[in-house]
Amino acid sequence: MSWTVFRCDNPDFRVRSVPDDITFGVKRSAMERSEAFRDMFSFCEQGLPSGDSSEAEVDPIVDLHEPADVLAILLRILHDPPRPPEEIPSSELDSYVKKYDEATVIPLPLLELVVLQLVDKYLLDESITEVLQQHLLAHAPSNGLRVYAFAVTNNMPKMASKASQYVEPMAKYTFQEIKCIPTVKAYHDLVRLQDFRVQALRDLLLKEDVFPHGYGACQPHAQSTPTTWDTKRRALLARIETGSDIAWEMSSLVETLSDCKTCQKACVAAVDMLAYKCRRIPKTLEKLPTGYLE
Repeated sequence: MSWTVFRCDNPDFRVRSVPDDITFGVKRSAMERSEAFRDMFSFCEQGLPSGDSSEAEVDPIVDLHEPADVLAILLRILHDPPRPPEEIPSSELDSYVKKYDEATVIPLPLLELVVLQLVDKYLLDESITEVLQQHLLAHAPSNGLRVYAFAVTNNMPKMASKASQYVEPMAKYTFQEIKCIPTVKAYHDLVRLQDFRVQALRDLLLKEDVFPHGYGACQPHAQSTPTTWDTKRRALLARIETGSDIAWEMSSLVETLSDCKTCQKACVAAVDMLAYKCRRIPKTLEKLPTGYLE
């Protein structure tokens, strides 16, 4: 599907791209999904003398100073408002990374153009802008930094906060990639969020034992199983990053302890508890403790 191709059946109005001198037939009812066009139609009607039908007989046309390809995108959105992206159900209960059917997601470069140049300029209806924002957020899992930077640049704090959870550890980005972040504060906020999560994950892992307070302890393995658990978590501590799934990492011990059902049961319980507590650690900027970013 090409977004720069537009065709309307049974049009009752025309708009022309002045730079390219290309005219598109459109429906007025669709154009009224834009407040700018609604106001234009209202103004024109008010300026038409009562009972004067001479203007109505003239084929109506309005000139817009937009390139034809950009105008075609605007017209497509107004005539066929985009639907929300389709989410792919995840089989992983603890997964917070949403996945979408790529065929239903508007391409990111196109979204950046539309949101940046067309939404505010033509005052598109809120129902359309909300869906466009859903499409923008659908790109965050694979383009976290780019979506975050775009949201900050365009004063979209809620979008920026949601995208912040998908930003990779800052040290993984090149200088050229980091340059998209518009302000020092926006950069520092990410650093603080990631540092908070790493410290919280480390503290959580250190405090979680396979036999907490001796509960569920297996007497024959009262020393060996905790040692195995501790060895695994100590090795994991140095590798924890902002997006680490420490519960999944520790779950590999479940099969290691398969020879003892008591130990295995205790390990499963400890891993489940880790997963539960990990979900409570803030993932986004807006979930950080009050004043943490000040």
